[in-house]
Amino acid sequence: MWLDTKEWLQYTKGANMGDLTQNFDLEEYACKCGCGVADIKQELAVKVQQVRDLVGRSITINSGVRCARHNGNIGASETSSHIGGWAADLGYKGSGERYQLLNAAFQIFDRVGIAKNFIHVDVDANKTAGVVWIYS
Repeated sequence: MWLDTKEWLQYTKGANMGDLTQNFDLEEYACKCGCGVADIKQELAVKVQQVRDLVGRSITINSGVRCARHNGNIGASETSSHIGGWAADLGYKGSGERYQLLNAAFQIFDRVGIAKNFIHVDVDANKTAGVVWIYS
């Protein structure tokens, strides 16, 4: 996805220190094991910011980029889009926030997973588009 200058400025803070988009820092997307891996894809970050703009409130990134070791330690798929920085799990509390987050995510993403306490979104072009799944 290519952004023109106006779109880029709308969704990013440009060169401000460490800020990835208007409301998210790169650190929020970094691997939760503390290894420092944080190579999130800009397309994903921009789309998550668009979801945040639609819901009009803060969103917690439960999981962004994962190193392969951490991904394995939590029992996730070896082909997880988190490993490449293509995916994020957006946290929510309660059915009202889930509804609001899903409504926004469906407007922006074409790959959405629904879990008990997060919504998975990704922009992985190597996987089937136009899908929704539920984590058991």
